[in-house]
Amino acid sequence: MTQTLPQSIEAILFANSEPQSVGVLASRLEVSREDITGALQTLAASLEGHGVSLVVQGEMATLMTHPQYSALIEAIRKEELSKELSKASAETLAIICYHPEATKAQIEFIRGVNASYSLRALQMRGLIEQTKGEVTRSGVYRPTIATLAHFGVTALDQLPQYQETRQKIAALLQQDTAEAAE
Repeated sequence: MTQTLPQSIEAILFANSEPQSVGVLASRLEVSREDITGALQTLAASLEGHGVSLVVQGEMATLMTHPQYSALIEAIRKEELSKELSKASAETLAIICYHPEATKAQIEFIRGVNASYSLRALQMRGLIEQTKGEVTRSGVYRPTIATLAHFGVTALDQLPQYQETRQKIAALLQQDTAEAAE
């Protein structure tokens, strides 16, 4: 095992902010599953006494805030959640509301910029959820019931110009798909 393998795993887990499987880590880093398992143990030991810790459950690994800091993080999140949505988050939420089951790539195509921060912020607020898509292996984003309450509607089709906007988004995405095929 190389000296940088635990640090490489740490970087991947930090950047993705989602649990990663041992198999995916092994594939990305072009090492064996055994090397990953050993590196995860090394990483866990190196993070002792730090503000984050490595959590390994079964085949999945992720970085999490150390439990002793949970009250601090909860206070920060409450403060963050009490703020109004940023323009970027509002745009991202609108895309998801008018195009449920939007992928991250579709959202980024429509907005023209990276949507990672907005998606994370909306998930933290409970306004969207990520699930596995039927057509694509990547996750799709859907509005939650909290989103309906946020907008004061009982169904998405009660949003302003719902059908018209859905059709425009569908046409835009279809155009992108056609251009990509050329």
